[in-house]
Amino acid sequence: MKLRESIELAAAALNLSDVLGRELTDTDKLLITCANNCIDEIASEYLPIKKEKTAWAVGGKIAYAELDQTVYDVLELRDKRGNVVEFSVMPSHIAVEQDGEYTVRYCTRPPILGADDEVPVTLRLSPRVLSYGIVAEYLLYGGFYEEAVTYDARFKDALKRATSGNGEKKIKLRRWLL
Repeated sequence: MKLRESIELAAAALNLSDVLGRELTDTDKLLITCANNCIDEIASEYLPIKKEKTAWAVGGKIAYAELDQTVYDVLELRDKRGNVVEFSVMPSHIAVEQDGEYTVRYCTRPPILGADDEVPVTLRLSPRVLSYGIVAEYLLYGGFYEEAVTYDARFKDALKRATSGNGEKKIKLRRWLL
């Protein structure tokens, strides 16, 4: 899904016309910023973007620079044999007991997107769900707090439904005891 789809739906909900034309207006830039904020929220709170990378510890440190993307949470560290290893997260590196090769599982934030970029988060979301978040952010920025709460609630509810699993919920058959 392209970011443009969600932004256009948000613009329609906000009664904004002529968005995302040839040249970006201040309103377009604000809508794109709101969209990026929503995508960042989704990736950090609901559907994290998980990565795995093999890196070397030198001097008891694995520098974040060795990993492919910016790290915001380290999930797990495994040694060469696949054993889980204890570690400490520091501002510039991951601290470990011994030097050597490790596999780092971590979460990263999505890149900043433009209007015509694909949304990288593997979402089971429609453009409409993301548009709710964009509208909430836009209204919040404009000082329309009560209206923002309504759209934010729609956004959060839709995210919960999308991330709670697609399978049917079955309730076990129970017998009445008299």
